[in-house]
Amino acid sequence: MDVHADERGLTAPDPSVTAANPSVTAAVPAVTGAVERSGPAGGQGQLFSEGLSYPTYADTDKIPAVRRGRAAGRSGSGRWLRVAVVLVAVAVLAAGAALGLVKAGVIGNGGGSGTGGAPTTHHPTTPTPTTPLLTAAGTGSGTASYTIAITAYQVTVTTTTARSWVSIGLVGKKPIFSGILPPDSSQREILLGPSQVDIGAGGTKLTVTSGKRSQTLTPLSAPFSYQFTPKS
Repeated sequence: MDVHADERGLTAPDPSVTAANPSVTAAVPAVTGAVERSGPAGGQGQLFSEGLSYPTYADTDKIPAVRRGRAAGRSGSGRWLRVAVVLVAVAVLAAGAALGLVKAGVIGNGGGSGTGGAPTTHHPTTPTPTTPLLTAAGTGSGTASYTIAITAYQVTVTTTTARSWVSIGLVGKKPIFSGILPPDSSQREILLGPSQVDIGAGGTKLTVTSGKRSQTLTPLSAPFSYQFTPKS
């Protein structure tokens, strides 16, 4: 049986029959269904199986959205959990470090009786030398000589109520200072080696200083001359 001939016979009625009897057209239904064809095995098969269904979105013209709220929520909660774990670890480390400092005494523990304060810092003190700075070597008429325990030293001549002529210098050299000091004034010089200090008026004092040691001399008469010689 020719399938195509059958299709034409079913879809196109004979015009002569239709003209003689118009009711025939109405009696013959239009074939709109699926056309059955013989399969390879010789049986009848349907072109489109009625039991198969295919998803379609033609009814709404919209593609349903895929919700991912739960996955995002789980990711966010996991992130916060990791942050919390890190914060707890940092707090534990900080507490351990503070406890170590307290045990070491670096940080005071506020629960003590209050008697313990900051650790006392001991500064080494330099013992005061017992050896005098100046040692008398000899005296004469208007003169006095001394030996000094150090080579470099400082001399200061101070006047009181009267002015005085003063000369300060090294032995055998030009004076470092030579002039008249007014009342209530002083002249200070640093010397290195043997020196000589001449004072022209009474009431004037001479102070020799080296480090923390200091010694003051008062002339017995005026004019008066002092000589200082470092110990060899």
